Amino acid sequence: MSEVVRVDVADGVATVSLDRPDKLNAVSPAVFEGLHQAGRAVEADDSVRAVLLRGEGRAFCSGLDLASLQAFGSGDTSRSQSSGDGQVNANSAQGGFAIWATMAKPVVAAVQGYALGAGFQLALAADIRIAAEGAVMSVFEITYGLVPDLGGTQLLPQIVGPARAKELIWTAHRISTDEAMQWGIVNRVVSPEALEKEARELAQDLASRPPMPIRFSKALVAKSGRVPLEEGMRGELEAQAKCITSNDMREAVAAHFEKRPATFTGT
Repeated sequence: MSEVVRVDVADGVATVSLDRPDKLNAVSPAVFEGLHQAGRAVEADDSVRAVLLRGEGRAFCSGLDLASLQAFGSGDTSRSQSSGDGQVNANSAQGGFAIWATMAKPVVAAVQGYALGAGFQLALAADIRIAAEGAVMSVFEITYGLVPDLGGTQLLPQIVGPARAKELIWTAHRISTDEAMQWGIVNRVVSPEALEKEARELAQDLASRPPMPIRFSKALVAKSGRVPLEEGMRGELEAQAKCITSNDMREAVAAHFEKRPATFTGT
């Protein structure tokens, strides 16, 4: 397992922690690989019902470790590049970010301190973002003559719209928590002391819900606005046909009438 990306599973929640606090969790080749490994492990683990993405220390993730820029300097994005603490392949790097957006399980990001560049794009890959007061977010790749290439150009416009996304990408504007709330980038802002508790409670709540409708609705929402309305609604009916005959639906109804908490199996 990775030394810089930890995965801890308990009570149906996989806590995925960036663990380079001395570097403000800056992304190195080892972090890219660790995220990729963690994503694949979490996706394959049937005991995991929800994910909490977080960073150790003062920052969620301060972006790409500048010492690692040399790993990408050849201009050949198809092959692995070495920067002293591991190797990174461009497809593997993107995969370690995109997997959180595409996996069937709900992902909550707890954002504190800085979420810049790669860090902001990692937060964008989550389904729900909770930020601590004073957190700062930015797509600042243009500052180094780069394009946000870890999903930022695809995910940010879905949240803030294309015009604002282009402005944020082109200006490297540092987004305050007030702006992030106003623009829908974060779901809520809490005190730094409450961040871990609130994010974990939400992840645990999601883990207690029936997995099948969460999986279907995550996929349906991802297609919203990208397919004709009729196609999207047809997808709803297809998903509902599976949910309404599921064991979890029967369990939910039984629990309601028996006045007890439901226990969902995902079947």
